[in-house]
Amino acid sequence: MYEIKTVMEYNDGGVTLWSLRYPGAFARGETAAEAARKLPAACRRFRLWAKLPPEADAAGDEEVRCTRKVKVDAAVEDGFSAALFPEEKLPMDMAKYTSLKTLCLASARDFEALFASVPQKDRALLKSRRTLYGKVPVTAREMLDHVIESQRAWAALFGVDLGENEGLLADRKQLFIGLEGQPGYLAGRIVTGPDGEQWTLPKLLRRLLWHDALHGRALYRKAITFWQKDRIKNPFGFTK
Repeated sequence: MYEIKTVMEYNDGGVTLWSLRYPGAFARGETAAEAARKLPAACRRFRLWAKLPPEADAAGDEEVRCTRKVKVDAAVEDGFSAALFPEEKLPMDMAKYTSLKTLCLASARDFEALFASVPQKDRALLKSRRTLYGKVPVTAREMLDHVIESQRAWAALFGVDLGENEGLLADRKQLFIGLEGQPGYLAGRIVTGPDGEQWTLPKLLRRLLWHDALHGRALYRKAITFWQKDRIKNPFGFTK
């Protein structure tokens, strides 16, 4: 049996389980048990997408174990996140950074490919609604714009000015150039956002992968209900 070690981010509204081994693998639920049921499939999808070796891929061979719990004020039930894990406060080695950088660039490229395959970029795919953080993006273009805008805001926290918006992948390349131009960028510096949320470089990379997958999955699942499945690209390997 393969053990999946996780960190639980939670509040009264819901739970997100994060895989410690795969920063881009996560699962949400109203309860920890619901999130734990979803996480093995999320890990398998991430490994396939990242072209990593399989580990106990047969259903039922994984055991989810929570190593710690972090209570947050963020609206977990609406897909938001705020936690900074202890592991993310440590300095990064170059091999780990390079690996995650490669995945973050591939993720941006794949999100743009998914977006490009949607025939009507401004067609509403979801019902319009608002959260504490504002209006939920409902069209393919709004989803892409939201991912871009979030990335630009996070870059600014780290002192990286991305300049004119050149698109998700182009901006992400500029983000890494800006980060790598800073002395000691792998040293584990903690930065604090205007809302008090704390960030480090490892958390930033995890959040980039998470945010791409969160909105990419919503875009893919809704798009295939409007258009034939073979018209919509699925580079992330999402399922219904």
